[in-house]
Amino acid sequence: MTEETQNTPVTGAETEQQNVANNGQATNAEKPKTLGDILTGEGTNLVYVSGMLQGVQVDCEGPVEYTRKLTHPQWPFIPALPQYDPSKCKTPKFDWGKGEWVDESEEARVKQLNDLTEKVASITTDVDKIQETQQVAAQEKEASDKKDDQVFKLISAMNVKLGVINTKLNQVTSKNDSTSVKPTAPAQNTQNSATTEGGVQ
Repeated sequence: MTEETQNTPVTGAETEQQNVANNGQATNAEKPKTLGDILTGEGTNLVYVSGMLQGVQVDCEGPVEYTRKLTHPQWPFIPALPQYDPSKCKTPKFDWGKGEWVDESEEARVKQLNDLTEKVASITTDVDKIQETQQVAAQEKEASDKKDDQVFKLISAMNVKLGVINTKLNQVTSKNDSTSVKPTAPAQNTQNSATTEGGVQ
């Protein structure tokens, strides 16, 4: 009869098999080093990628390890720092002109369109108010111009009347001057005339 035999591994052989499976690495729980551990300097070597790479548009990939540390964006890499956090955007894309992430999602575009619509409505309201103010100012200017014209006509009429009055005054003054200027016969002393007629007294 056949007896069943169980194969029990030898304890030394099991450890050797694990070492071979780990490519000869030690089994202790050491964490592997990263580029960040090796690189010196300020910033981080974890970056996001946003831009054209080898003919392919990349809007936001990462964070990935980079070969050097960055403190500010350098095209097409954006450091994974709090001030450059793309997580607030649903579909982030880096705006290199502004130096910030922008949301390219449909919701963000709808919100942007609504904001622009509100701004246009506000500007239209402001333009209407300005036009109304200009119309009121034009009407006030027209009324003021009419009053100025009336005042000018009154002043002109008064000047004409004053001219007529001045002419009449000159005529009256010249008549008075001519009557008072006429030579009159010298007044004779009656006593003297009596003396001379009768001779010496």
